Amino acid sequence: MSDILFCSFYTLLFSAIIMRSKWFSADSLSNKYFLGAFYLKLLFGVALWYIYTHIYHNRATSDIFKYYDDAQMMFGKLHSSAKEYLIMLTGIGDSGKYYQDFYHFMNSWGNGYGTSLYSNSHFIISMNAFFMLFSQGHYGVHVIFMCFISFAGLTYVYKAFLPFLQEKSKMLFAAVFLFPSVILWSSGVLKEGFIWLGLGLSIYYFFKLINNPLKKDLSLIAHILYLSIGFVILFESKAYVLICIFPCFIGLFLIKKIAFCKTRPLITFLSVLFFYLGSAALPHLLFNSVDPLAMLSDKQMDFNRSSRGGIYLAKINDSSSYAFISVADSVNIVPLNLWADTLLHKKGIQYLVTKPFWQIELKSRHRAPYMLRKGTPYELIEYTGRDTLHLTATDSTIYWVCIYVENANSKIYIDPIQSNLLSLLGHIPQALKIAMLLPYPWQVHSAMTAIYCAENVFVLLLIFISLFFLKRPVNMDLALFCLLYSLLMLILIGLVTPILGGIERYKSVVIPFMFILLLLITDTDKILQRFKLKK
Repeated sequence: MSDILFCSFYTLLFSAIIMRSKWFSADSLSNKYFLGAFYLKLLFGVALWYIYTHIYHNRATSDIFKYYDDAQMMFGKLHSSAKEYLIMLTGIGDSGKYYQDFYHFMNSWGNGYGTSLYSNSHFIISMNAFFMLFSQGHYGVHVIFMCFISFAGLTYVYKAFLPFLQEKSKMLFAAVFLFPSVILWSSGVLKEGFIWLGLGLSIYYFFKLINNPLKKDLSLIAHILYLSIGFVILFESKAYVLICIFPCFIGLFLIKKIAFCKTRPLITFLSVLFFYLGSAALPHLLFNSVDPLAMLSDKQMDFNRSSRGGIYLAKINDSSSYAFISVADSVNIVPLNLWADTLLHKKGIQYLVTKPFWQIELKSRHRAPYMLRKGTPYELIEYTGRDTLHLTATDSTIYWVCIYVENANSKIYIDPIQSNLLSLLGHIPQALKIAMLLPYPWQVHSAMTAIYCAENVFVLLLIFISLFFLKRPVNMDLALFCLLYSLLMLILIGLVTPILGGIERYKSVVIPFMFILLLLITDTDKILQRFKLKK
């Protein structure tokens, strides 16, 4: 009952803010349009909650729950020590062993991949722990908060491009707010909500800074501050989004401020892209430190392995070697003592791979020992190697259960890339095909893949119509801004994401910019004349 009361209160509060604020309106769109978009997000947020509660049952690996569950652990500290709660919430002074041991009991505090591009879980966990001051732990309130956060970010994006698409304001509204994938993935307790807030703040205030001459007063300072906050939110949520949009900001700045660049927008953006990508390799070339291409290759290899699903068992005497078996072969995992047998059959494999259990084993230095039944086929994987050996189990190797990954029904295989530029360039067509076209209609096997396919068909249809009624955009710089960001994100997604659901989720922060690009380059007057429609 209290959950319903809390949710009702915050829904009414945000509804009142939307209806009374001039910010949530436009010349041709009243506050009611924005309120309707917010309620649509709430509906999709409940749908996402239902899907991950009743269809995907592993809460420990469920994206919409894992950050919230870890935040509950952090918030629990408030009842025993407000000081410890504030230290963990801010991250200031939490480097000591006491706090680091506490973090080890969280399932999602660490990224889990040593090769991953910076994708910070600390930020969203801490934000959820902060929200609990107002939600008192009611999950539905967190859904409402995230819906409003992402809604505010989307509104900033809409307002940023509205001055350049005034005659298409309703189409722009639909492009930003009404695409199903965008609504769905930005309406859960996920990083996408903060990504949209970061994108919205940074784009809106960057456009303000370069398009409107500002006096050197408090308004200029405020704009720079909001722009910086947008960058920080993007960096803390998913840094690769900031990496992909940053060259777009550089290109647009040069076009607005330098006369030579203003008359050559395409050359400017291409030059920026060339030097930007080249500079990414400088630390590796000069200092032999971070190699971006090696990171990308390793990330793809990690995702290809994890997308198959299965169980990884680490050798107790050599934790860099793993035996990989399919989920179906879990019956061939044999416990070697009563304690291991109890853990396996009463608490399950999913408990054995949680970080809290890892921490218990680490502190006690007492691993639960298991063995593969003799004759079981398995793959031997070396953590630092790229070769996989296909072997048959003997009864002499002792393991501990390390990772359990459920089978992904919508997985695809991505051809591996090598850590060199030629290999990366050669895989760009494959990446764009994966991100834009899959699944094909004949690959549809479930309701979700049918939705993914329908969305792709719709996007491709709009692209075809736009190309047929193509016009030179008045704001070529903005069109190139959206094009470059969309291409960089789609290529990155297609290179490293081997699961269709993941592709649609990550693509949700790209689709509005693709639609804005189409609005900028499409002659809608010709479309209206061709089909004899009224404005």
